[in-house]
Amino acid sequence: MVRFHPLLPLFGLALILVACNGPKSMSKRAGELSAAGFNEQAASLYTMALRKRPGYVDAMVGLKLTGQGVLDIHIGEFQRAALAGRRADAIAEYDRMTAFKASVAAVGVTLNVPASVESDHADLVDDHLIELNDLGHMQLDKEQFAAAETTFKEILRLDPQYEGAAELLTAAQAEPEYRKGKAALEQGLFREAHQALGLVLALDKAYKDASELHTEALQTGRFNIAVTNFESRNRERDVALELRSGVQRGLLNSKDPFLGVVDRTLREDILAEQELSLSGISDESVAVGELAGARAILSGAILTYSSETGNPLSSTRQGFRKYFKDVKDEEGNIKKVAAYAPARYVLHTQRRSVLLKFEIKLISTETGEVLLSEVEQVHAQDAVEYAVSQVNSGSLYPSRSNGEVDRSGKYRMTALLNARRQLATEASLRAQVIQEATARGQRDIEQFLSRHIE
Repeated sequence: MVRFHPLLPLFGLALILVACNGPKSMSKRAGELSAAGFNEQAASLYTMALRKRPGYVDAMVGLKLTGQGVLDIHIGEFQRAALAGRRADAIAEYDRMTAFKASVAAVGVTLNVPASVESDHADLVDDHLIELNDLGHMQLDKEQFAAAETTFKEILRLDPQYEGAAELLTAAQAEPEYRKGKAALEQGLFREAHQALGLVLALDKAYKDASELHTEALQTGRFNIAVTNFESRNRERDVALELRSGVQRGLLNSKDPFLGVVDRTLREDILAEQELSLSGISDESVAVGELAGARAILSGAILTYSSETGNPLSSTRQGFRKYFKDVKDEEGNIKKVAAYAPARYVLHTQRRSVLLKFEIKLISTETGEVLLSEVEQVHAQDAVEYAVSQVNSGSLYPSRSNGEVDRSGKYRMTALLNARRQLATEASLRAQVIQEATARGQRDIEQFLSRHIE
């Protein structure tokens, strides 16, 4: 192991202090450190100098000498560990040695490692791999999967092509998840089973019967929903249609693999049989839903829909127009100074809002039970506030409550004069409301399903 001087922190500080200096002064300081026996710190400083000025001769010569000294220390530690039979320590020291050699090579300086050291390392690795392979097999036999995973990862780090190691690593990683998924499936925990078996397939698509079990978990646990028309009064029929279509589209695009929407043709067959009400579901409707493969029917109703547009309000406000006038100074010279004259502007305001309150229900096709009932309320609004004046926007200032010029309100005044003057249309606000209502309806159903299917 490389030994460090107790004054190392002070030399670290020295490196920081000289880091901003030029390559020449850095190389000089590195030479002083080397003369004092601190080759590793000197090598770091020479490397910094060469990064600032590639090919700088003094730094290259100094790094060649000090770097080789550091490398020789690593070689000595490697050889001592190898002779003592500490294979893992020797291999780790060799890795540190090669990393240091590579960092020096990156700035153009080549260090030498005896061929005997490389040969000894190769022999150590071969013996160590055999030992690790035996250990990994034993750990797998004892079902110590986490330990086996660590062992086979180390084997592949040392030799990425080591025969059978990749497959055994996959087995160590996949088997615990496979067992977890299979047990969850037997217990009816379909979502847990699907997730665990999905991890197995990500490691090995052909691992045992994981693919078949993964499909079984999804098919058995899948919760299909048939979406019926949402109830509404005649004047709200378009809103109900948009909301139902939006919710259905959201469910079709849901990222929850266990959420399914019954085929449109089958859904229409259900609706052709009879229309469901929010109060429940008839036995006949249940039977139709079951035939269509739906485990629940989603119904809804528009409880409230309103759109209100406020009357436009206008008020005349006092302001000031800024202008410049000529004034003589004490020496009789004419100069222009700012002055303010009374002016008026008209402030216009108006508001529009849309409110939607709706209910959604999930009704079991097996029992007729209401599985989910949620009431949601969504609101969207818009407002305009703008000013109109004959005065140019760059010259108009508002008035303070005491009647003086409000110079700090200039930017606010300019914003009012250039503000939007048209309210958002009812159609655009309705679209916002429908979009938010759709998202909430989808969220309510997905949250129910995440609780319903474990």
